[in-house]
Amino acid sequence: MIAFVAGIGMVANAQTQVKPHKTAQQKAELLSKKMQDQLALNQEQSTKVHAILLKQATRVDSLKAANTDTGKKHGNRKAMKAIMQTTDQQISAVLNADQAKKYNQLKAEKIEKMKARKADKAGKVQG
Repeated sequence: MIAFVAGIGMVANAQTQVKPHKTAQQKAELLSKKMQDQLALNQEQSTKVHAILLKQATRVDSLKAANTDTGKKHGNRKAMKAIMQTTDQQISAVLNADQAKKYNQLKAEKIEKMKARKADKAGKVQG
């Protein structure tokens, strides 16, 4: 019984822990490494993609900071979408045809996962 209570306490504590925020540099490093592995980028492409992702992460962080200062919880979705579209276009321009095909496939898979997560979350709220 004591172990059960202790287990519940640990689960509750784990759910309330906040992950430390990554810097724009850290975000760009992680994502560019992931893309380098998934898309088999050469060194020149990897350098360009990292620069694009760093610029995106910096802009997104600035936008989030501005939204926090003004008290907006979800911020300016249009500006965020514009940043993402610009980044996507810039990355696509760096890739060759095979890499672009794989990149688009990975994006589609990510969108499907997000939709499934959203549907799952909506089901939990209703249930």
